[in-house]
Amino acid sequence: MFSRRIRMAMLSAMLTSALTAAPAAAAKPIPPPGPPPSPPVVSEPPLTAEQLAASDRKIAAAQAYLAGVEAGGNHLATLKCVVPTSTEAQTLASVAESATVKACAVPQGFLAVEARDQIRGHYCGPAVGQVIANYSWAMAAGRDVFTQFQLAGWMGTDANGGTSSQALANGLETATRGAPRRPAVWQWVVTQLRDGDGDGHVGDELHGYIRANVSGSRMPLAFSLKPHDRFAKYRLSSWPFPVNSPGHWIAGYGWVGNYSNSNELARTYYTDSSRDEGGSTGKFWDPTRHIAEMIRVHTGVFVW
Repeated sequence: MFSRRIRMAMLSAMLTSALTAAPAAAAKPIPPPGPPPSPPVVSEPPLTAEQLAASDRKIAAAQAYLAGVEAGGNHLATLKCVVPTSTEAQTLASVAESATVKACAVPQGFLAVEARDQIRGHYCGPAVGQVIANYSWAMAAGRDVFTQFQLAGWMGTDANGGTSSQALANGLETATRGAPRRPAVWQWVVTQLRDGDGDGHVGDELHGYIRANVSGSRMPLAFSLKPHDRFAKYRLSSWPFPVNSPGHWIAGYGWVGNYSNSNELARTYYTDSSRDEGGSTGKFWDPTRHIAEMIRVHTGVFVW
């Protein structure tokens, strides 16, 4: 009897200990989840002497083209364009319907491209390559000359978890070689976006390069930037919400207006491919000043 009482007492003590310990363990605070992992960042190796020389040649050709346009006066809006002298002079509706505005020619240039949706989260580079390759090969609407998987292979996208600028240029070399719309003397190069005239801005340089490439060479360009960084001054209109992005490629295909550091009237037109990544797929435009600054604070280079 005595031993039975001892055993019962010991069992009761053990149960009491377990019951009193369980709430303490359950009450232990659960650590909050950590921040989401940052996407992999694709390294941008410095340009070699040969790559810099190729870039300098393309810049010189662009400057020569722009000088010729300026000498011929083709960079100016026609005298028939309305220049408002006061905000209440005319309503927007009456201005839009006037014969004067219909005869106005604002300097601009566009290429006939189609946007493509990227088929994987890190395939913005191959999607841009598809837009440019389809244009270069004069593909019919809705047709692709190469798949994004083929372009990703030429650009090393899967192997590197993304597409660097030089890798994109190398892939475009393969994808457009022999294409009917590719100029006879052409090389895809990476160029550093620099303040060449020392005015403290790079938008004027970029707008000139876009004009020369689109209207002179009749070829698109490729820009890498962060589409909507919550801490950045500018964002793409195709990305309405902030995103944690290592960088994103878009294809430039058009421009409108003359660039001025005092306003944002000059526009850059581009395709985006990011419908399933937080952005949008289609054709968009933003002030060239915005695009230039977004390039400058990201990698500082572009492909053309």
